[in-house]
Parts: sequence; structure tokens; C-alpha cells
Amino acid sequence: MIFIGYLISIILFAFAAVIIVASWDTLLAAPKLDLKSLLTLVQAALAFIGAITAAILTATVGRSNEYLKARLTQSVNEATTRLNAELAQSVNASTERLRAELTASVNESTQLLQAELTRSGDVFRAELDQLVPRRYEAYHAIWAALTQYFRAVQKFEAGIFDEGTLKAADKACDDASAHTLLVDQIDRDTFHALWQELTRLREIAEEKRDLPDGLRTLWRNEGRMLGQHYQEVRERLANHLLA
Repeated sequence: MIFIGYLISIILFAFAAVIIVASWDTLLAAPKLDLKSLLTLVQAALAFIGAITAAILTATVGRSNEYLKARLTQSVNEATTRLNAELAQSVNASTERLRAELTASVNESTQLLQAELTRSGDVFRAELDQLVPRRYEAYHAIWAALTQYFRAVQKFEAGIFDEGTLKAADKACDDASAHTLLVDQIDRDTFHALWQELTRLREIAEEKRDLPDGLRTLWRNEGRMLGQHYQEVRERLANHLLA
């Protein structure tokens, strides 16, 4: 269409040129013609042809601009559509890859955490299985030592100071103190408090054993409170042994 418009414009320009040449030849061949009329005719013809030519060129250029604008718009739309499609494809591919990597990472971390928790739980259960019997042995050891010492001191009621038995009981408490790290702090304090009380009473008895009725008097004055303290410790430690 654009090519035809340009072609028509060229033909009209050529036609105008032919008219000018023909008019000039006619003018030369017939000098008696009215030159003014001839020039007016030629000018009118040229003006008409020029107007038509200008109109055709204007229409052709406008059409050409519209055509170029349409092609440009189409090209831009096609390029935009293609870029959008490529961008969407790239984003989707990246999203899927990241989602897959994240899922794999989470699964791996979860498996590692589960394995670690299982391993920690097994270790904890193994340590607990070892600790419980040792705590039981510790409570049994300190209670047995205190009982041995109390029974040795209790002989004061009969006026008997059995030095060998008392020393053996004191040594048993000393040996049992090594187990107190496995018992609760309050029970550890309870053990040492009663042990010190028994030792104090033994030291007093050692000073009074040669006095007439010295040991029996000591027991009458101290034995009741010592017995109550012993029973309280017995109940406390028994509760831990049965727990």
C-alpha cells in the first residue's frame, strides 16, 4: 500500500513535468497565443497536480507512520510477551529448585536431629540405668554406716564402751562419705549432721567411761534426742531408697 502511494506520487510528478514541457513547446510554436492565459493554465494544472501529489504523499506518510507504529507495537508486545514467558519460566524453575533444595535440607536436618535425639536418648537411658543402682547403693551405704554407728553408741545405755566397735563404725561412716556425691544435697547434709552428733557423743563417752554410771547417765541425757534424730534420718533415707 505504501509502495503504491509513492508510485502514484512519482507518476503525478512526471505528468506535471510533461505538461510543463508540452506547454513550453506549444508556447514556442504559437507565439501568437495569449502567453498570459497559457501560463495561467499551466499554473493551475501544476497547482492541481501538486495538491493531489501533496495529499497522496501526506496520506502515504501517515499510513506509513501507522504501519510502522503498528509494527513497532507488535514487536514490543511480542518481545514483552516473550520476556514475560522467559521470566516466568526462570522464576518457576528457580522456585522449584529452591523448594527442592529447602525440602532436602529440612529432611536432612530433621533426620540428623532425630538421629541425634535417639542417640542422646540412648546415652541418657544408659547413663540413667547405671546411675540409679549407684544412687541406691550410695543411700544404702550411708544408712548402713549410720546404723552401725548408732548401734555402737546405743550400748552406752548398758554402760558398755566398745572401743573397737565404735572405731569400726566411725570408719564405716568415713568410707560411706565417698558415696555422698551421688545423693541429694539435703541428704548429704543430713548424713554428716548425724555422723557429727554420734562422734560428739562418743568423745564425751570416752571421757566418762571410767566414771561410775557415767555412760548410763550420758545416754539418759542424750540418748532420747539422738534416737529421735536417728529415726528422722531413717525415714528420710528410706523414702529415697523406695522411690
